Amino acid sequence: MTAGVACASCGTGLRGSAKFCDECGAPTAVSGDTAKYKQVTVLFADVVRSMDIAATVDIERLREIMTELVERSAAVVQRYGGTAEYNGDGVMALFGAPVALEDHAFRACLSALAIQEEANRLAAEVARRDGVALRLRVGLNSGRVIAGEIGSGSLGYAATGEPVGLAQRMESVAPPGGVMLSESTARLVEHLAVLSEPELVRIKGSDEPVRARRLVTIGPPDGLVRTAEASLVGRRWEMAALDAMVDRAIGGRGGVVTVVGPPGIGKSRVAREVAALAAARGVEVYWAFCESHARDISFGVVARLLRAGMDVSDVDGEAARARLRAAVPPDTDPQDLLLLDDLLGIADPAVPLPQIDPDARRRRLTALINTAALARSGPALYIIEDAHWIDVVSVRCWPISSPSFRAPRRRC
Repeated sequence: MTAGVACASCGTGLRGSAKFCDECGAPTAVSGDTAKYKQVTVLFADVVRSMDIAATVDIERLREIMTELVERSAAVVQRYGGTAEYNGDGVMALFGAPVALEDHAFRACLSALAIQEEANRLAAEVARRDGVALRLRVGLNSGRVIAGEIGSGSLGYAATGEPVGLAQRMESVAPPGGVMLSESTARLVEHLAVLSEPELVRIKGSDEPVRARRLVTIGPPDGLVRTAEASLVGRRWEMAALDAMVDRAIGGRGGVVTVVGPPGIGKSRVAREVAALAAARGVEVYWAFCESHARDISFGVVARLLRAGMDVSDVDGEAARARLRAAVPPDTDPQDLLLLDDLLGIADPAVPLPQIDPDARRRRLTALINTAALARSGPALYIIEDAHWIDVVSVRCWPISSPSFRAPRRRC
């Protein structure tokens, strides 16, 4: 399968006759022997009962619908660092090649959910205009492929291997409007996403059923901080130090702890243990994940923590704005509240935002966030995973502002 012609340096899509990448300037000429093994996640999205749609609308309208669907899906894939191509009645996307991505599975999951959201928006338009139902199935699989230009490169960048075929099989067993993950992808994202219970599915080409899980949403599972897991071995000193920090927070003296180490050493497990310990003592726990594709979004991490801390994560619109106003000091400047609404993604589209320059906006939001934090009457634990990808503005802002805190170079 091909994943489109992309720059081997930065992953940007290339024009057909380009000799240099329009984004980074790297030469596009690639020799025929550059195929490499890559760890990737493959995504397939396909229209459910596409033949029924083709039989209902004329061929020109069918082309309009499919073009719009593919363009929206490709834009989503590109946003999350993948490459995409048209594939029959849908889209095939590749995350982790040509540019290697440590979090390729997570990006693919984000992309899958966003593609379904775009498909739902388009489906509403199609149902209103054409009276037909447009639904997508999406399937993901992760594994090692061999990837590179085919021949002289005129046929594009290709990924070959069993993971490609299994991703397509996952799509075929996904429910309409749903996303199905293979076991390999589920293992990579199980602490970053909410998944269904494992189920056995029968796929073409396999005599035995295979394990799969549906992707429900992104975010730590509901039970992540409620109970501790099986006994943690070999971290007695670290847990004692963190236990002491929780005691300090309960006593009114806050602090910042940075947990540093290579991937797979158990940082997330330690975080979950501390979260369970703190929750058992009545401490409110809030969790946020930094993402490599969101490093340039100002206040990105702080906004996520604020949405959780101000209890607006599960609501939108007027209900969210009402909760927010109940959580901030009553004498807050109304214009600052409008800025905060915008930051948290709950702004009223009918109310114009204050016209101020970006620096002034940043200063006012930082002051308001600090004021809201100081108004808290009880202890709270804020856990930020993968802090090496944190945005610069969040580093300088509550609740992680500290003279000693710097986004580490190693994995946190």
